[in-house]
Amino acid sequence: MPLVKVVRNGQITIPKDLRAVLGIREGDFLEINLSGSNLLIKPKVTIDKNQARERFFQAVDEIRASVKDADPEEIEREIAEAFEAAKQTAAKNLKARTKK
Repeated sequence: MPLVKVVRNGQITIPKDLRAVLGIREGDFLEINLSGSNLLIKPKVTIDKNQARERFFQAVDEIRASVKDADPEEIEREIAEAFEAAKQTAAKNLKARTKK
């Protein structure tokens, strides 16, 4: 197990081999949690809310365009169901992450 030294402002260097295994690159975000007397460090992916919103509505527009001859109410129902399923999946993932 590599030994690291805490330097100025509490900074540490994550050894290159560990960064490679975890796919951590310069500029990445890490989540740090306390687990008993240990630090648990996890790589995190972030996304800009405006970018996520733009991608979501672009996908909705693509769905609408692909089924333009279908019943509009049915399309809206399908989109609402897909949105609800995505919310439930995100909630389950968040719950699973917070249990670790």
